Parts: sequence; structure tokens; C-alpha cells
Amino acid sequence: MFVFVMDQHGRPGHPTRRMDWVRKQLKRKRGKIVGGGISGKPAVLVLREQSFDRSKTVKRRFYVTLDTGFRNIGYGVTELLEDGTLRILLKGTLTARTPDIRGLMDDRKMYRRSRRYHRRANVKKKGQTAKHRPPRYESRGKRDSVTLKHGIETHLNLYARLSRIVPLPDHQVTRGFENVSFDLRALVHDKPRTGSDYQVSPVGKGTGEKTHRFVVRRDGGCVVCGNKEHLHDHHLRKRSKQGSDRAGNRVTLCEDCHADVHAGLIALPITDGAQWRDASTVNAVCGRLRKLAVEAGLIPVPVDESVAARRRLGLEKTHALDAVSVAAAMAGACNIDQQDMLDMDMMQYRRNRRAHIHAQRDRLYYLPKVTLPKGEKKKKVPPVAHNRRKRCDQGDVDSLAEYRRAHPKDVGRLVVKKAKRLYTPNRAKAPAVGGDVWKIAGHRMVAHGVHSKTNLSVPDLEPITGKVFASPKDGVRLLWNAGMVVT
Repeated sequence: MFVFVMDQHGRPGHPTRRMDWVRKQLKRKRGKIVGGGISGKPAVLVLREQSFDRSKTVKRRFYVTLDTGFRNIGYGVTELLEDGTLRILLKGTLTARTPDIRGLMDDRKMYRRSRRYHRRANVKKKGQTAKHRPPRYESRGKRDSVTLKHGIETHLNLYARLSRIVPLPDHQVTRGFENVSFDLRALVHDKPRTGSDYQVSPVGKGTGEKTHRFVVRRDGGCVVCGNKEHLHDHHLRKRSKQGSDRAGNRVTLCEDCHADVHAGLIALPITDGAQWRDASTVNAVCGRLRKLAVEAGLIPVPVDESVAARRRLGLEKTHALDAVSVAAAMAGACNIDQQDMLDMDMMQYRRNRRAHIHAQRDRLYYLPKVTLPKGEKKKKVPPVAHNRRKRCDQGDVDSLAEYRRAHPKDVGRLVVKKAKRLYTPNRAKAPAVGGDVWKIAGHRMVAHGVHSKTNLSVPDLEPITGKVFASPKDGVRLLWNAGMVVT
């Protein structure tokens, strides 16, 4: 078992296995333990009265390496010993949120288009001319996709997260990542061409040919029954499900077969380009990390070298051990020591929500208070209307416009309570936020959010109690959401 050490100024030292010395520091109240136990993190001894001199630090070689990925990112913290053995201090896998970013951006686009539509409609009602707004790709210029940007930030933030969880002397740490380059042409078309023919599309689309005409010519008629009349264009993956308009996502169907497909009577396999989304994103992330290598102090390791190291050392094929193989390739290790290894997996959760940041209390309308006789208790009177115009998610509550039509004589008597911006509304009063760590039934659990108004959503609790929720009174909150949460 290893215990990591930090001095009174927050400078990290070397991990130690001298448990007698650690217990002596704790007994004399010269330090305290952070992490360990139910937290799932490595134990860190923070000294109170000692400081480390970097010039007198013993020379040791540590490696923090990543196995680049789209959904699962492996990581490993290792040390190279004098005899060429690579000792694993920590390994695990981070489950990232990168696949969810596209759907969230589509939701934002839907709300943005709805706002602009209603804004233009209101301008036309007033007899004015709507202000021209250039498209986003023109006003913002060429930018990285949000998915790519999130993938790059996740890898860089993982390095920073590991440096906090596993404190090591920075001048003795080497950071690297597996440099992957998937040949998508070979994956799609099986037998790639060579030379100048490699760039020629094997599907045979002519120069300037419309996609619809090409799809009909490629399929030669309906792909189900072979009919060549009344042909339609069908998207394998719906546009509402992030499908594209490219030829790989479209097939030719006759009118009858097209209706049967949408009715669920005929099932077509989805073989569009979305299946290579993971590989293409990893290619782009590795390319950006290579450009940041000098600035961020990272070393790219070719995937063939890490695979050769993994096979030479006889390691199993997992995301975490792939990250260890990257360190083995960098250090030229001849053996692996897993005796005191700590397994620690993490999951990434949202920390900021635009719905919370930009949330505001509704504009409320009340009827005047009625004077009650003495002795009667005052009752809380609910508002009769919310907002001037009805919000899209307002439900059955009337707006002022609807209340005016139903009660025109009472409109002039209403008392108004203005809308108010709520910054992170009810965060402190919320039973839980996705990513909060709780201790329930003697076990460490990660809450996924709120199951109802009063209960926590904890799917990991089902094998223990048979339920996926629990009351906050039955547990204790250990940590708030830290973004990358130890599971």
C-alpha cells in the first residue's frame, strides 16, 4: 500500500510505504490524511510542520499516461524502478460525456430557432422590418465543433485531475498519450487503394452530380423490391436523430416500401457514417494534442509501439492497461509490478447547466389581499397568472393574456411581482445534483440527480435495497459534484 505525501506548502513529495512513519506523524498530530477509505481515492498525507527541498529530492521517474478515447479514456500513473520494472501506482477508466454533447447542442439549436422565429413574428406584427442576422458559420468563422472541443478539454482536464488526486513532484513526471490514427477509408471500404487512386472515391459519384441522382443511380431502384417507378429518397438515420444528408445515409425506396418502412413493417440496417464517429473524433483529438504537445509538455506515443509493449509484457486489452502500455513503451520497461496497484474508475458529470445559470422566477400576478376578521389565519394566496405571454413549458398555468380574456374586469386590480434572475437556483436546497457523492446504507454511492421532489436517484442502490431511489434522510452527502467523480 502506498501513501502519497504533501508538505505544509502544498508541494508534493514521493509516495511511501513506510506505514510506521505515517502512523507516527498522525499520532503526533504533525499531519492529516486526505482521501482514502470510502472516498475511493488514494490516501494523501498532508504534513503540517515540514517542507520539501526540491534540490535534495531523490531522483525517481514517474509517468502519467492516457489511452485516448471518445467515450472511455484509460489512464495510468506508474513509476520506473532501477531494474527496469514498471510499477503501477494507479490505473482506471474515465467514462466521458463527449457522446452526449451533440444532442445537447441540437436542443440548444432548437430553442434558438424558436426564439428567432417568434422574434421575427413579433417584429412583423408591429409593421417593422426584421433585422438581418447572418448565419452562424459566417458570423463566427471557422471553428472547431463543440464535440471536438469538449474531447480535447476532457483529456487535458484529466491530466490536471490526476495531478490533484495523485500528487507527485512535477519535475519528475513525464506525461504522454497514445497517438492513434484510424484509417477510416480502410474501415469503410475494406480494401483501400494505393497511390493517387487512394483519394478517388470508390462509390463512383460524378463531379457535380447531385446526391439524390447519385443515390438513385447507385441503388438502381428500390433496394427492397427492385421497383424502378415512383422512387423516394429515405434517410437511414433520421434527421431528428442526428442523421446527415450524405449519400451514405440515404437509400432508394419505392412509394409502397417507403410507407412500410415508416410503419415499422420493414427494418433497414443503419450503416451510415455515424458508426465511425468515435474513430474520427479520436483522430481529431490526437491531432490537436500533437499540436499542443510542446506547450503542454506531452509526449505522443505511436499506437504500434504501445501495442508492442502490451504484447511483450502480456497485459490484458483494457483501456486502463492500454494507458499503462503507453508508459511501458516510453520507459522501455521489461517487467510489470502490480502488487500495490490501486484501481480507480471515474465518471464525468455536468457541472454547469444553462437552464440553471439563466433561470429566472416568473413574473407573477396576484389579486389584492382580502382583509380577514380577527382570529382567522392568513392563507398563502397563489398567483392567478404567470408572465405576460405564455411560456412554452408553462403548462396549465394561465398567462396574463389568457387571464385578461377570461376576467377582463379584474385585470386592472392585479398586483405585479416582477421577474427575478435566479443564479444557480435552489442549488443549496436541492436534495442532490448529478455527480454528488453520498453514503447510503453504509456504501459509497454517486447520485444521478433527483428521482422526485424529495428523493435521490441512485441506480447503484438497486442490488442492495431493490430500489433506485433513496431519501436524503437515509444518507449523508460526502462530496458535491467535482466534474470527474470517482465511482
